Amino acid sequence: MGASLLDFCFLKCAFLPPMAHDTTEIYVRDLSEDAAADWLQGVFEGLEQVQEAPIVTYEGRYDGEAVPVQITEQVKNGPYTSIWFNAPRLPWESIRECARAAHDALGAEVLCYLNQPKEPWRMLRMEAGEMERVDERTLEDF
Repeated sequence: MGASLLDFCFLKCAFLPPMAHDTTEIYVRDLSEDAAADWLQGVFEGLEQVQEAPIVTYEGRYDGEAVPVQITEQVKNGPYTSIWFNAPRLPWESIRECARAAHDALGAEVLCYLNQPKEPWRMLRMEAGEMERVDERTLEDF
């Protein structure tokens, strides 16, 4: 059973070590934890699971630095899996590049927030090879 958004936020904030200042989060439609971990194996060196509960956490290395990655299936009880990278340095220059890389590798729809303080509901959606801006409030299953 998927975690509610409130449970998800509580667990992320209450039971985990302090997070890096810069984090990146993407949401991938209909992705299992195993499929996410398989993709991450090709992205990071030495990826291994370091925590099973309350939130599944993996850790790999990029450019000599540790990169914790949290994977949460069925975010908001919907079809999306959150992949949250807790490190300031990642293999991608931007969240858009991360979303495109995930979409290309996994062949699935990917959503991410655009970090626009004046429009916090704006998201980027990668689907069928195309990138578009969407309004989170209009997404029926997110």
